[in-house]
Amino acid sequence: MDLCIVEQQADAPAGLLAAWAVERGHRVTTLRAPELGAGPWPDPTRYGAIAPLGAEHSVHASPDPWIAPQVAFLRAAHEAGVPVLGLCFGGQALAAALGGEVRRAPAPEIGWVRLQSLDGGAVPPGPWFSWHEDTFTLPPGAVELARSPACPHAFRVGPSVGLQFHPEVTPEIVDGWVRDGRATLAANGVDAAAIRAQTRDGAAAHRVRAFALFDAIAARWA
Repeated sequence: MDLCIVEQQADAPAGLLAAWAVERGHRVTTLRAPELGAGPWPDPTRYGAIAPLGAEHSVHASPDPWIAPQVAFLRAAHEAGVPVLGLCFGGQALAAALGGEVRRAPAPEIGWVRLQSLDGGAVPPGPWFSWHEDTFTLPPGAVELARSPACPHAFRVGPSVGLQFHPEVTPEIVDGWVRDGRATLAANGVDAAAIRAQTRDGAAAHRVRAFALFDAIAARWA
């Protein structure tokens, strides 16, 4: 199918999601949200599925002109029957599009986290990589799929899925975030070297886990 990836910033690319899409034979189109700005955004029915990625921006607090149009784009996609897979910021934007609330989390959640799987284990416990300061409430009618002690991490509404974590990360992506986010890590008492080591040592297993998750989500797209 035609998978539309919405990239919010260059240092948060699709990573393993793009690799999975290519390996599974999907055609990938990338929209760059800052370039689209306030619009117009394309007709979402041009695509078979849409995957908005992560960002350092805030759905509820950042003034960027591309955030509200993206939320509207995701709402229109879902209402037209086009599945959305939201990753971190993208998951928050999907939650907002479907009637949930995005707000500041009690504390940042950074690093590899194990989740509580719900709804029969649709989202395995991981570990999954997390780096976020906001959180979402479940949209009306959503099924919660996984959570951490801090907040919800996955939900499903019809064929659309919102994730708070980052299944798409590669060691290169994490290394860049750790390098550029050194001050944030230090302020929150997070060990940068430990994150790098866990990412590197678990990369092969994480790839298998991420591909399996993408397969399970995509199985509902048809």
